[in-house]
Amino acid sequence: MKTLITLSFLTFSSLLLLAQNDVCQIDLPTTRVAAFALGERVDFTFEYSVDAPGGVRIFPRPFTNGALTPGYGASGSPVYSGDGSGSAFFTINSGEVVVDEIRFIITTADQSETLREFYIPVEYSFGENGVNNFRFNVEQEVASFLHGEQATITFDYNINHSGGTRIFIRPFTNGGLTPGYGASGSPTFTGTGSQTVNFTINSGINVRVDHLRVVITNDDQSETLKTFFVPVNWYWSNVKVTNFGIMQDNFAANGEQRTVVYDYETTVPGGVRIFPRPYTNGGLTPGYGACGSGLYSGAGSGDCNFTINSGNRRVDHIRFQATSADQSEVLLLILYPTDLFFGNVLIENLVTCPPSPARLLHGERVNGFFDYTNNQSEGGRMFFRPATEGSLTPGYGASGSPAYAPGSGSSDGFFTINSGEVVVDQIHFITTNENQSVDWGTFTYDVYYEYGDGMITSTIDPTVPDYLSLQLGPNPAQSSTWIRIHSEEQTQVHIRIMDLQGRLMGNWPSMELPAGIETQQELPLGDFGLANGIYLLQVQGDDFQWTEKLVVQR
Repeated sequence: MKTLITLSFLTFSSLLLLAQNDVCQIDLPTTRVAAFALGERVDFTFEYSVDAPGGVRIFPRPFTNGALTPGYGASGSPVYSGDGSGSAFFTINSGEVVVDEIRFIITTADQSETLREFYIPVEYSFGENGVNNFRFNVEQEVASFLHGEQATITFDYNINHSGGTRIFIRPFTNGGLTPGYGASGSPTFTGTGSQTVNFTINSGINVRVDHLRVVITNDDQSETLKTFFVPVNWYWSNVKVTNFGIMQDNFAANGEQRTVVYDYETTVPGGVRIFPRPYTNGGLTPGYGACGSGLYSGAGSGDCNFTINSGNRRVDHIRFQATSADQSEVLLLILYPTDLFFGNVLIENLVTCPPSPARLLHGERVNGFFDYTNNQSEGGRMFFRPATEGSLTPGYGASGSPAYAPGSGSSDGFFTINSGEVVVDQIHFITTNENQSVDWGTFTYDVYYEYGDGMITSTIDPTVPDYLSLQLGPNPAQSSTWIRIHSEEQTQVHIRIMDLQGRLMGNWPSMELPAGIETQQELPLGDFGLANGIYLLQVQGDDFQWTEKLVVQR
């Protein structure tokens, strides 16, 4: 991706001068979903800012189903003070478990008082075999391909299964294998090493791959040993758009133009038209004006000028829509993230502590640190607020706002949630004049903070029999997810989905499980009218009940 936007960054330490005992950036292994062999270490680093006299200790620990993961081993903590970087690791030494969160606890140096506690969601399976440290030839967050163009994935493996294993990585779309794909096979893996595999999509218009399914089998493929899903956001079509950038800086007055530049390639004989457009909070930015499109064929570079003609607006994405020459068919629709501001107010370089996504208990703060510019002719206020599904989150408490005189500077704010089981999915910066009589506009930032009194994670009833194993994915899910159940005995199960208050949202027909065979069943979600959020998916048999947290995120 071209990096032509010029930003005036402050150093991390100067940005956090007002922070107290916070972790504001966590660099985990390459994906938050992976498999590790027993004894394999999960190494990671974090940035901290500490004001406590005498310093603090920071303990990241693996969590499973609301408690410390059995059989874990982890690094200790030195005394941290000031601002800087720390490192930590953990491993699981026995059992077959899934680490679903990493708990961060910040204590005083003598560990007599807990100063901060939060949880970072992950899905790290520990057991006999490890497949992790995924690297891609494109950005995991968004990428564009032509039909037949390969995505390559490199991973590390640590195989202890007798006779070796095979590892298959396949593209998934809306809960099923992506139509029209072709993929590399698998050798037999033993011991440790690295491997590169590939796949492509050979047909279809604007095909989105939203997950990679990773399957580990025994050597003759008669037994599935592990299945998990790695989220991606990759598109295939007969046109692609890459290397997006903005030529000028990221702050413009209304009516002032910014130039989008990009590379394209297409195999459409009659050529295509490409329309880059500013996007804000899930829709075209109000008040925009933009270029038209010429006819593009073959491969080359393009550019487009656009502006926002009124209001204080943040452009969070550029939407590229490629159409046929006569504009009768959309061939590609892809969103590239950006951070542009139009008008007289700029808020940039936002850092939140703890970083998103995270789970927090009621009363724990999310601190925000940012740079601002006020080019209005008078002083103003900027309120840092949590939002859920477009509205301010119920039960929140937050800092006020000082009066910001015209000019530039750095500031901070915080919010917390004091009651209710809620997900904060956006931060809203609400800007007004100093006496709050005039609305200057609201800037939105996507985040994911889960608040509650206790743990809302997967829970396996102690009575679940040893002959039964269950897996759910992808999770988060959009329109559907899949459940995989392996039972050594013939049995019947009932599956339903509930909200966090235990209200039934929907159910599916009963499933008859044959003995010794893995059953894979798609679970469509679209019929239930589920809003984005957290639900509980429950599988019930005659003598057990299994409950798994399911995140719906469209």
